[in-house]
Amino acid sequence: MTAEAFKENILPLNRKLLGFANRFMQDLDDSKDIVQEIYVKLWKMRMELDKYDSVEALAMRMTRNLCLDKIKLKKTVRLNGNIKEETEDRISIKDKKEELKLAVLRAKKAIDELGEPQKSIMQLRDIEGYDYEEIAQILNMNVNTIRVSLSRARKKVREILTTKYYNHGSEKNKSSVREIL
Repeated sequence: MTAEAFKENILPLNRKLLGFANRFMQDLDDSKDIVQEIYVKLWKMRMELDKYDSVEALAMRMTRNLCLDKIKLKKTVRLNGNIKEETEDRISIKDKKEELKLAVLRAKKAIDELGEPQKSIMQLRDIEGYDYEEIAQILNMNVNTIRVSLSRARKKVREILTTKYYNHGSEKNKSSVREIL
C-alpha cells in the first residue's frame, strides 16, 4: 500500500478509532496515544493490508486489544472515570432533556458493568452502529455468538437499570427502560 492509499483509506478511520478507544480508556490523551500506536502498527504492516477483507475491522480489533492491554497494565479499570456518581436527592430533573441525559448516563454506567466480550459487542452494535458481520470481524467471533451475547448484554443492562435506578423492577419503570434500550 502506498502512502497516498494509506492516507485515503486508513487515516479517515481516526474518529471511529478515537471514539472507540476513548470508550474503553475514558481519557482522551490515552485514547489519542492508542490510536497513534495503531497507525504506526498499520503503517508497518501496510504491505500486508491487502490480505484483509476489512482494514477497518482490523484497526478496530487492534484498538480494542491495545486498550484492554493498557487497562490490564494499569491494574485499574478506568471505565467510569468521567461519570460522576449521582444521588437521587441531589438531582432534580427540570425537563425532558435532563431526564434523557440522566438515562443515558445510567445506561453507560450499566454497560460499563458488563464483562467482555458483551461490553465490546454492545458498544460496537448499539453505540457505534456496526452490523453483526462487521462486529464478527472486529472481535473475531461467530455472528450467532455475537447475536446471543448482545441479547444477554441487553438483558443484563435492563436488569441493572431496573434494580439500581428504576424502583427495583416495577412494571411501569421496566417499560421505560425498554424504551431507552
